[in-house]
Amino acid sequence: MKPDDYAAGLDAAHAAVFRADFETVTLAGDVGRFGLTEAEYDLTTFFERIAPSDREAVQSGFFDDAIDVRARLIGEDGGVRYVRLIGRRGANGAFCGLMLPAGAVNSGAMGRIEAENSLTHGVGRGEVVAHYQPIVALETGRIAGFEALARWVCPGRGIIGPDDFLDLAEELDLTGAIGDQVRGLATRDLAAWRTAAPDAPLFVSANATVSELVSPGFAERLAGAVEAAGLRAGGFKLEINETEIMRDPDRAEGVIRELKSAGIGMALDDFGTGYSSLARLDRFNFDTVKIDRYFVRALAAGEHAAKVVESVLQLSRHFGMTVVAEGVESAEVAERLTEMGCDYAQGFRYSGAMEPDTAADAALNGLKGRFLRAVWT
Repeated sequence: MKPDDYAAGLDAAHAAVFRADFETVTLAGDVGRFGLTEAEYDLTTFFERIAPSDREAVQSGFFDDAIDVRARLIGEDGGVRYVRLIGRRGANGAFCGLMLPAGAVNSGAMGRIEAENSLTHGVGRGEVVAHYQPIVALETGRIAGFEALARWVCPGRGIIGPDDFLDLAEELDLTGAIGDQVRGLATRDLAAWRTAAPDAPLFVSANATVSELVSPGFAERLAGAVEAAGLRAGGFKLEINETEIMRDPDRAEGVIRELKSAGIGMALDDFGTGYSSLARLDRFNFDTVKIDRYFVRALAAGEHAAKVVESVLQLSRHFGMTVVAEGVESAEVAERLTEMGCDYAQGFRYSGAMEPDTAADAALNGLKGRFLRAVWT
């Protein structure tokens, strides 16, 4: 199926037609509207053009039979465009569809104002909390740690995932406050879990952007939270996205050195989505590498992804880093990763993000030797 065959049935005004397979994304039409000049990108480079907080949704969409995702596209001119990717998978396995300008995604100025006020006050009231997705040791099947993920418990709307509020939080300059809240909660919750199971080598990780990392006082605040919780060295790990860290590598290196000296572990998140090599990133002295879910999910589809994963595992061992495979959703992929010698896995094969009490119970049950059942959220 050609891109135009599908596009013909859609409103293609001011759109770019796209075709995507496991290696390339080919664009045609009004690409200049989106700040792009090239007609073809390798898949990694195309994902580089998607804002980091939107990248997971786009990558996940490419593994479904159809995609309808809104995201921020970073043009070659540095400008940000809100776009909508809508398409479906053809008989040959490739995606065909349209990249449309999403425009203003809010339903009117009043709705926008209400959303801004609600989130601003919600952050001030502590409505943004931490939920926890288990990280499982592949060799034993037991929980080794958790990743703390932001959730907004909004009165009248329930629990809202990060995809539905972090873009607005970034526009309102609230991401730093949200990050501090989530990381603070994570250190305190881990301290409570370790009190209940003092011999358990549990860890918890949480994300930060490079802008947060190099902001004044960040290292002192995080080190203070870890110290106040009484966590042992390596109990808390800070995750930094591969693409993010290369935006300000020199300042990031200094802050990472300071955090490491305070006993905070460092994890390189979403490895494989950027241009960097592990050899180039060794200067930052990471403890852990997290393989991006795109390559992990593709393990079931062919040997290309397997070679990438094997290369990451070999290099990680050379540099003394442990490896977490993200996006593990099937027993087949988990078994393949175990055979390859991967250390940890994270994904819906085991569980989605849990509320703190549920995570505490799961950690204790896992430490007793019970395999964690999948909990889809």
